[in-house]
Amino acid sequence: MTRPAEIVLDRAKLGLPPASAAAKGVYAFRRAKGTARGTIVLQGNAVGTTFVTEVLPELDKNGIELNVFYVASAELFDLLPEDEKKSIFTEAMAQQAMGITEFTLPTLYRWVCSERGRQHSMYPFKEGHFLGSGQGARVLEEGHLDAKGQLAAIMRYLG
Repeated sequence: MTRPAEIVLDRAKLGLPPASAAAKGVYAFRRAKGTARGTIVLQGNAVGTTFVTEVLPELDKNGIELNVFYVASAELFDLLPEDEKKSIFTEAMAQQAMGITEFTLPTLYRWVCSERGRQHSMYPFKEGHFLGSGQGARVLEEGHLDAKGQLAAIMRYLG
């Protein structure tokens, strides 16, 4: 089976936890050092890689503190004890979060619980049609899930 060329992230250089953190199902790419202006929930390799390599550096350059979580597997997260789940991703975070996903909006409902967060969330069918096929970067751009689209949506969310 062929695979497209994928970027293998230098997790240590980017300040990300080791890949083994994915075994918990949900993990923090970043926790705000100071007061977080918001919480971002990411689902999917393409949007996650785009966020980490292109969007996060822009947010850092502008001093925007966010909590950023990656959902690797809701099923693995479900296997954790309740207290551990609550220590990873709190209800307060879910009430303020927006999401960026390659999947459908309902897959974010567990992580993005406010109407405002759901309105600001990004997903492929957001504009009421399925995205075309072709090169991954072009498909992300069509759905505004590329770096430019993600950054614009995050800035609207932050108000």
